[in-house]
Amino acid sequence: MNESVLIGKSERFLDQIKRREISLNDMESPEKFLSLYTYLKNNMDTLQDMRETMEIKGYTAPYRSINKYGRPLTGETKAEDMYDVSRHTQYFRMNAAAKKNILDRVKSAMSSHKIAIGHLEEFATLECSSCHRKYRGHEISILTRGNCECGQDDLKLHVNQEGVYRLEIIPFLPLSGDYMVKLSDLSPRSREAFRSMVRILKQEKRGIVKTVSLVIKVMEDSRWVRKRVTIDAQEEANYEKEIRSQYGSNARIEMMQFHRKKPSIINDKHVQTALSLGYVKYAENRILQFLPDLLEKTLHNKGKVEEYQEALEISKIKANKYDTGDDPESLKNFYLQKELEERGLLNGDGKPEEPLQNDLKEKNLLEKSLFLEIPRIYILWDLLHYYLTTSYDRRNKYSGPFPYLRPGLDTNQMKAFQDFEVDVVRIMQEYLSENITYIPHMGRVLAQKFSVEKKMKGLHLQMGPALGAALLSSEGNLPVAKAAELFSIEVEDVLKGKETLGTLQRPASSRAKQFMAMMKK
Repeated sequence: MNESVLIGKSERFLDQIKRREISLNDMESPEKFLSLYTYLKNNMDTLQDMRETMEIKGYTAPYRSINKYGRPLTGETKAEDMYDVSRHTQYFRMNAAAKKNILDRVKSAMSSHKIAIGHLEEFATLECSSCHRKYRGHEISILTRGNCECGQDDLKLHVNQEGVYRLEIIPFLPLSGDYMVKLSDLSPRSREAFRSMVRILKQEKRGIVKTVSLVIKVMEDSRWVRKRVTIDAQEEANYEKEIRSQYGSNARIEMMQFHRKKPSIINDKHVQTALSLGYVKYAENRILQFLPDLLEKTLHNKGKVEEYQEALEISKIKANKYDTGDDPESLKNFYLQKELEERGLLNGDGKPEEPLQNDLKEKNLLEKSLFLEIPRIYILWDLLHYYLTTSYDRRNKYSGPFPYLRPGLDTNQMKAFQDFEVDVVRIMQEYLSENITYIPHMGRVLAQKFSVEKKMKGLHLQMGPALGAALLSSEGNLPVAKAAELFSIEVEDVLKGKETLGTLQRPASSRAKQFMAMMKK
């Protein structure tokens, strides 16, 4: 396919996705759910084909071909030739930029579709009314053909109360790869929250050795020859023995260099961007719904604050209209002073009244706290919930609602799970009716979860919501009833989970029992 044809076709397809509005109304209907799921799945297949075609055609490194063009290295060059070379180089640079940009958009769109599909798969289980077969997770894709495998199309949808999903972020994901456009649409405070969210998801694991580069000497044709080799790093590996097994008993290692990697919590930049945009924009919309009522209760005189904001906007418009380019800030302040004076909002010293100043400070602090903290609470709560209710194997093999999520975290990555602000959690509970609570020492709760997973290896115990709720109750100092409510399970299940935890934490060997007895004395 011609380069311009492929780029044009891809752009038209992405623009078509952009024009379609995603509706989440009546998602408990099997028909509506499957319609959206099938649409996203079909898009994903098309985007996957586009990406593979682009990678085959060299879109991952489009500027390499430009190295072939340029001024000749030897001989004289005529002015006309230099002009032609410059014109051709510019053309190839523009072409390379177009390739890079379209591949970037396709990758962003794919990441957003993966997130949306993962949340939908967590949201529901579909059951055939005829054969009663249940479809969950990736199995739902079988139903995109229209019928159950038994041939019937009468389906029931069961909402997965124990699942981790937030369907409301789907309309705010850059499904068409337009993440730069969506980022520019955010308010200044939301852009700050976006940067904060990306930093959380980019929290890196301490460097672990991935590969080892070695300089070795080997005997070839009765003479010593130096070679540089790279091998995969292994724990407690005897590299000298491995080199000798490959290059002979005379091989000697002269130098070793270890190459480390630092994987993030979400180890893909496009997924980091899409998740941050989705959660931040969703939180922004929710905040704007209750913010007027909250300010009415919090501020001394909300009406005067609104008058001040109106005067500030008018002064900005006038300053832009009559801006001479000398000092726009002074011009804005001049018009603001006049507007405030006309509205009677200044005291005898020509400054805003003290109650108004206090209200403005209170409003600024409250908005900053809400716009920064609420998106963070949403995503950290969902991540914590997901880690607590799923097994290591499931997180490792199945992308779920958080593609490229690290199945396990180290102590450095767990620093991202800083405790929530109690006041903001209370506001969310009151105004948004969110089933979220303050949990002290979230990092400690996660660390205990990973410790329990290691102990459970080979024991054939199921790591589900019950055990996660039991851990949250024990390590987070929550009542059993509250933990059961947060995870939408029965209190009896949480109590059984606590019994399982107690069994796992008991010393197994007689020597371990003696040690624990000595520690208690």
